[in-house]
Amino acid sequence: MQPSLVKKAITGSAIVAGVMFVQPDGAEAAFGDQELKLGMNNQDVKELQDVLKAKGYFTYHTSTGYYGPITEDAVSQFQKAVGLKVTGVATTDTFQKLGAGTGSKSSASISSSVLQVGSRGQDVTNLQSKLKKAGYYSYNVDGIYGQITQKAVRDFQKAKGLAVTGKADSATISAVANLGSTSSNSSSSSSDLSVGMRGSAVTDLQTKLKAKGYYTYHVDGIFGQITKTAVQNFQKAKGLSQTGIADSKTLSALSESGDAAKPVTSGLTVGSRGSAVTNLQQLLKDRGYYSYNIDGIFGSITQKAVKEFQSIVGLSVTGVADDKTVDALKSRSSQETTTVLKVGSTGSKVTDLQNKLKKAGTFHAEATGYFGPVTEKAVKDFQKAKKLQVTGTATKETLDALDGLTEKVVSSPSTGEDYGDLLKKGSTGSLVKELQSKLKAIGLYSGSLDGDFGNGTEQAVRNFQSRNKLTVDGIVGPATWEKLKQSTGYEGSSSDGNSDSGSSNSSFSVMDLIADASLYIGVPYVWGGNTPTQGFDCSGFLVYVFNKQGVSLPRTMAQMWNVTTSVSSPSVGDIVYFTTYKPGASHGGIYIGNNKFIHAGSSTGVTISDMTSSYWAPRYLGAKRAH
Repeated sequence: MQPSLVKKAITGSAIVAGVMFVQPDGAEAAFGDQELKLGMNNQDVKELQDVLKAKGYFTYHTSTGYYGPITEDAVSQFQKAVGLKVTGVATTDTFQKLGAGTGSKSSASISSSVLQVGSRGQDVTNLQSKLKKAGYYSYNVDGIYGQITQKAVRDFQKAKGLAVTGKADSATISAVANLGSTSSNSSSSSSDLSVGMRGSAVTDLQTKLKAKGYYTYHVDGIFGQITKTAVQNFQKAKGLSQTGIADSKTLSALSESGDAAKPVTSGLTVGSRGSAVTNLQQLLKDRGYYSYNIDGIFGSITQKAVKEFQSIVGLSVTGVADDKTVDALKSRSSQETTTVLKVGSTGSKVTDLQNKLKKAGTFHAEATGYFGPVTEKAVKDFQKAKKLQVTGTATKETLDALDGLTEKVVSSPSTGEDYGDLLKKGSTGSLVKELQSKLKAIGLYSGSLDGDFGNGTEQAVRNFQSRNKLTVDGIVGPATWEKLKQSTGYEGSSSDGNSDSGSSNSSFSVMDLIADASLYIGVPYVWGGNTPTQGFDCSGFLVYVFNKQGVSLPRTMAQMWNVTTSVSSPSVGDIVYFTTYKPGASHGGIYIGNNKFIHAGSSTGVTISDMTSSYWAPRYLGAKRAH
């Protein structure tokens, strides 16, 4: 994802469960000058989120500048922690407790010799210009001393051995003034590399950092925050001043051959990419913690899987794949590969698993030794009851929990459903309904989703088996079920059992879905495109964004229409469907409230549109829920 896309202006407005998309402010506001509250969107809000993130209250992966429910909750938690009245509104008292001051606009209240948060004018412009030239400040030079300027001053003070206050006092201003001098006392060499710089020198820096295991992103020759963090980690390891600036000492240390290049396996966190992440995801998948695509991108789903593993094995739950975590994954995977049972597994171990699940009250058929859809559902029901990672795969943790079981974890199922492990003619229930949904999504079944395995369902199964060179018997065993899942790319709404919300994904967050989707505003439309770098078509955009929340969707709009659940009116996070170039569902987007939806338009790329416009209103087909 290109950083410029995150900053791209969103024309118009759309209220999203309390989040308003509006044209962002272009200048860095004086942090603390104004009260911040739900619905606002500007640089002040972003700075507020940065400060709350540093203090551990704002936990979303990106500071967006949108003051929505997540930000409101973070402010409320901070206010409660410091003894303020809990309003969720960032007031003057809140800013003072955050240590940001009030940002008074009265120049008389600010010492003429000290520049600080709230200061404005030519002196601030000069300060920002010099700090930017030296690589400490990478934002707009606007003459407004905000939180970003304060951070730049702190970094400069730390690098120069000054008192780290974030205020530009006379000593700091004097040291900054010397940055423009050509004298030998100037500690900023023209060969130093810092945030904002580009070119072959940065490419060489990233390559060396990557070889030594400190940089895990792609080598692009752009010195951004990821590169700065890698430099700081290297400086820390070498006992150098952790400025994040690749000065002569840092570059010299990097060029030393004494350090043997180490595999990039430790310290992987959100934002990391590459083969090390691919290996990590494979290890997690082998252990049953990760069921998403192995794409080499460390996102929120990978982080959740790491946390779950760390919690189970007794490691510090950080979500960062450090050496201990990776070593534990490797040692356990090598010891336990034969104990992980999943759809398609057969043999005595599956029989033993089914008998234990029957004792636990989640499996209600005769043990067959075949791990099919009913066994998968039974495993999921057990994992859910025991608060384990719900994967449907019998990991060691699941098997250990079954071994230590002394009583049933769920009651017997309602009567009238055939829970035989092989779905066949005469079977009934939620799994048959899911089977019908999958067959309908790929165009092989046209009947109703009634959960009754009759002649029409049997014939559809036979046609599917014939198409995929499976045994054509009309019976859905493990091989047929697994091939169906692969063909549809959709797990179905009933595979996790019933829930009051109707959602099969307990980790799904509507707010995260909308926030993630908004990051791709401006990505161009490309027919068949399904990634930010490639471009998106309408269905590719939906598949990509919903996948980030752990929800798998089929690839076409028509298939999505078949497998998603109808709703009378759209709620935030629902898919809204339209009929455009052909009959039926041929276009769609994510509803974000106030009659607005975000989608990949053929003439606009990813954008926000109004459903009541003269173009979209007559083409509206309906809304359905995928989560």
